[in-house]
Amino acid sequence: MPSPSALAEAADRGARLSEDQTATLKALGDVLDVGVLCVDPNLVITGWNDWLERATGKRAAGVIGRPLAEVEPQLRPTSRAALEQAVRGSTVVMSQRLHGYLLAISSPIGMNRFTHMQQSVRILPIASDDGEERGAAALIQDVTERVTREEELRTAMENAQIANKVKSDFLASMSHELRTPIGAMSAYADLLTDGIFGEVSESQREPLLRIKSVAAHLLGIVEQILTYARIEAGRETVRLDDLDAIAVTKEAIIAVEPLVSRKQLSLTSEFAAASIPIRTDAVKLRQILINLLGNAVKFTQRGAITVNVSLASDETVAFAIKDTGPGIAPYDLNRIFDAFTQASGSLSRSHEGTGLGLSVSRELTRLLGGDLVVTSELGVGSVFTAILPRLAPI
Repeated sequence: MPSPSALAEAADRGARLSEDQTATLKALGDVLDVGVLCVDPNLVITGWNDWLERATGKRAAGVIGRPLAEVEPQLRPTSRAALEQAVRGSTVVMSQRLHGYLLAISSPIGMNRFTHMQQSVRILPIASDDGEERGAAALIQDVTERVTREEELRTAMENAQIANKVKSDFLASMSHELRTPIGAMSAYADLLTDGIFGEVSESQREPLLRIKSVAAHLLGIVEQILTYARIEAGRETVRLDDLDAIAVTKEAIIAVEPLVSRKQLSLTSEFAAASIPIRTDAVKLRQILINLLGNAVKFTQRGAITVNVSLASDETVAFAIKDTGPGIAPYDLNRIFDAFTQASGSLSRSHEGTGLGLSVSRELTRLLGGDLVVTSELGVGSVFTAILPRLAPI
């Protein structure tokens, strides 16, 4: 008697089954929870295993010897054509995705998403020892539960994508609505400070400068959210320019110097050359560096921040920002780039900000063809390094 592996190899080769192999196949079908239907060249049923008895409620004794179309009045033209093709000597595969089912069997209990049992079917020719065609054997596997779970998962993913788009649209809309009044508030503070509406005393000037500072801070948050929303929506574009990596870094340093002075930190820069040519997006590079520098200042209470710009290779530039902050625990290193979180991995943060700085910086770095990496040691500090190609991909 042929082994199960021999039968599987024969099926894979598309070979004809002998009558002895067909008998073994019927027995294996019950063991492997697979339906085995055998028909002769006229599609008269010659084999009907226990699996089919359980699935259809029709006993083998009542169907063997009868035409399949009589036993299965709902036999579809595609099913008949597949069986006839196998009878003529070809192995036929019927996939659930394209054909649904071979026999019109009711779906299993609890699987009501489909009217009929979803089936994966392989139909093999049966031949006698002298090679004469004797019919076909169909191996029927119930895949309804698997297909149902796949459909549920697909629906859940589509719903999640819709919800994510709604969130991104809301963030973008909210940010746009906030930017206008915040900008107006900053402009009015400027006008008042400049004495447009009358003389301003020194005691009045100080709170006006604070208003302007708060407005600038809020605008920074709004811009961060807008950038995040554009990235998520795939609408962030790249505009390439020929730049000097050192000059852009110096601009970013100037932007955060007031924050550094306020916390009485030391800020030093180390440049590998007087200039390093790079072709990339100036606005995005500046935003990445300001985000990383601002993050270093935010989490460093005492000590120093060091900015190092060097050639990581002939084709890449490394922008490294080192701080003497508290450092990051190893289990937090994979979470610090998640949106709306800080090193604790929580939405409840101990430091101000959106929790988007690192997430946005990494996405922008990757958008420019590079990556953002971090090394850190608790109690010593962290080093964030943005590695960018000298020639960003178009």
